[in-house]
Amino acid sequence: MLACIGVTACKRDRSDPQTGLHETRSREERRIDEQLAPASAEAPRDGLAAAIVIDVSGSMKDSVRGESGRDERKIEIARRAARDLVDQFARYAEEHKDEPVMLGIYEFSERSGVEDMRPVIPMGPPDRARADAVLSRLRADGGTPIGNAMIAAKRELDRTGLTRRHLLLVTDGENTDGYAPEKVAAAINRRPEAERPSVYFVAFDIEASRFEGVRNAGGLVLGAANAKELNATLDALLRGQILVEK
Repeated sequence: MLACIGVTACKRDRSDPQTGLHETRSREERRIDEQLAPASAEAPRDGLAAAIVIDVSGSMKDSVRGESGRDERKIEIARRAARDLVDQFARYAEEHKDEPVMLGIYEFSERSGVEDMRPVIPMGPPDRARADAVLSRLRADGGTPIGNAMIAAKRELDRTGLTRRHLLLVTDGENTDGYAPEKVAAAINRRPEAERPSVYFVAFDIEASRFEGVRNAGGLVLGAANAKELNATLDALLRGQILVEK
């Protein structure tokens, strides 16, 4: 789906037809813009869609302090956090039966022969039983193609056609492959407002300041050093930003 493209800056001036501003875009930026464009133009409908994107690169094998106070592998902590997210979405859907609610859980890492971002639970109504069955399969290996995963997640959200779109990405490392996340965040911010998802980054066991470019492009970037902080941060995002009454 997504190619890792390394291109030196080759710039061209053009005017933005919406703003009339004169812009300079590199070839790489234009390529990102192209990949972010929806595959089809569908009439939006009211509803909530969220793509939860979890880093499963090799560093997720490393350990941090778990809820019990003992060190625990980050991938195990992420599995439990994802189950809790599905449960919270399911409860919200049960309490808002007149509102479409769609949730997708995805893993991302760079591995030979497979896509950079892969569905763990494809986009659909939140399903606790399915989550319990599949989240145990998450395994840590490979590089960290953050920007590529953001593009793929945005396209998954586009396919829902729902108006309230949220892209939540959890990562424990800096980008190692493909597009830089700050460039993708900036490109998302250039999209028409109707198709622009809210972007949230949770920096897990890495300084949130490493993603200052994502924050500058309009994303909300939060840090979490251990299991307790990760759970608290995700809970705060859901209650304060995503699962809110409209």
